[in-house]
Amino acid sequence: MKTKLFYSVFVCVIALLAGCGTAQKGLKSETAKRLFGLWEVKAIHNSNEGGYKKMPHGMFKMIIDDGRFVNFMTTAGGAMITVDGTYRLVGDSLYIEEINHSFNRTQVGKDNPLNLKLSGPKFMYLRWFQAVDEFGENQNQWIEEIWQRVELEDMEVSRIDLEQELRALVKDPEVIKKVMD
Repeated sequence: MKTKLFYSVFVCVIALLAGCGTAQKGLKSETAKRLFGLWEVKAIHNSNEGGYKKMPHGMFKMIIDDGRFVNFMTTAGGAMITVDGTYRLVGDSLYIEEINHSFNRTQVGKDNPLNLKLSGPKFMYLRWFQAVDEFGENQNQWIEEIWQRVELEDMEVSRIDLEQELRALVKDPEVIKKVMD
């Protein structure tokens, strides 16, 4: 009986380690390498509305090569993180965000599977299902988003960018205030 239990645990541990190895390999794939970076959403289409709508500037997604992502928006008044967490790739067309924090509380602690298609070096298409919106209203709709890669030379360093970077590096608000003044 103990031998049977030992072999069962051994098989489970091997399966777990193999699964972790597969997830890591997914982040080293060619698709992952093309995915890493800063993206800005350019257009969005909700399945219960007609056609794509052009999005205003300032909504970004940062996909980091260590398996984390951050969605944020910028305004004249500052920047705000809207969603963050970790992600994993399944093959070349499924990108799954594991939501840690979100302004849409119904997403927190859940996986958000997104259909992924990369077009050339500069464009990404994401399609996902939204059951409930940030106000708790049932939506039951597909959302399609077109994202464009933001290259560093495309960005103008601003006060907002500097403050956001400082917040990531420095925890003391007084230090940030002194640098910004």
